[in-house]
Amino acid sequence: MIVGALALVIGSAALGVVVNEISPRGIPLLFTTAGADSTPTPTLPKEIRGVDLRDALSAFDEQTALFLDARPPEDYAEGHVPGALSLPAYEFDDYFPEIADRVEEASRIIVYCDGVECSDSIHVAERLLEYGFSHVSVFESGWRAWAESGGPVEEGAEP
Repeated sequence: MIVGALALVIGSAALGVVVNEISPRGIPLLFTTAGADSTPTPTLPKEIRGVDLRDALSAFDEQTALFLDARPPEDYAEGHVPGALSLPAYEFDDYFPEIADRVEEASRIIVYCDGVECSDSIHVAERLLEYGFSHVSVFESGWRAWAESGGPVEEGAEP
């Protein structure tokens, strides 16, 4: 009886790992380190380039990128990178049509979410790649690092 229950638990766990691995919204199971600070970050797919805080701030200052906030709308309203557009990962299909023109005009796109543990930005970047956008990067440290660095902050929902 115990052996059967143990086999059921192990089989269920293995199935869960397999489904998570093939799901486009799966949770990263392995983390890599990025940069000298050794902060763990979700593994980026090979076709998506990572951007660190210095690069994100530079792109903002030089106005060379469109920032997309992959967090829920409530988090976006509490604070976001000035000029960033809200594109919540789990409401992508609802939000994307409203901003598609602006995304298409952008020469560079930087997607971010809350922080290093958050993979919502990766999900949004993958969807953008599916739509044919090749100039997509993920700001791996995300909103938390931006705000803690003293980067400019804007509050409120999009107009």
